[in-house]
Amino acid sequence: MTTKVVVDASVLVACAISDGRARHALLSASSVDFVAPAFIQDEFRRHLPKIIALSGIAPPILSALSEDLFDLIRIVSREGYVDCLAKARALVEEADARGDEDYVALATVLDAPIWTYDKDFRRIKGIRVISREDIERMVSDLP
Repeated sequence: MTTKVVVDASVLVACAISDGRARHALLSASSVDFVAPAFIQDEFRRHLPKIIALSGIAPPILSALSEDLFDLIRIVSREGYVDCLAKARALVEEADARGDEDYVALATVLDAPIWTYDKDFRRIKGIRVISREDIERMVSDLP
């Protein structure tokens, strides 16, 4: 049985900026079913200038890297979690974490934690936030 984990754009940005532990965790956790709402691709693209500036990676190489990263994540269309979107919006607004409702709705539908570096998620009631260290533990705890 694979563990489902919703991945926030902040994780992909971290993976693109640095060849560090976040990227290693994402690449090595083949036993984890990473999922994300479809708009993560647009959210990631909005951060491309920042990623290029911070990483020093040439745009063609960054494009290839981002394709590799997105290949590791199952993208879910909004139709897959639309029934939970209203509840997610209410939770997000209550926590003043606007813009995160798609991640929350998807996590709710899948009963999955969210891997993120965005501290706003920690204020959302009923959502379990996990870290890179948690991903590493998931992988190391396997037989």
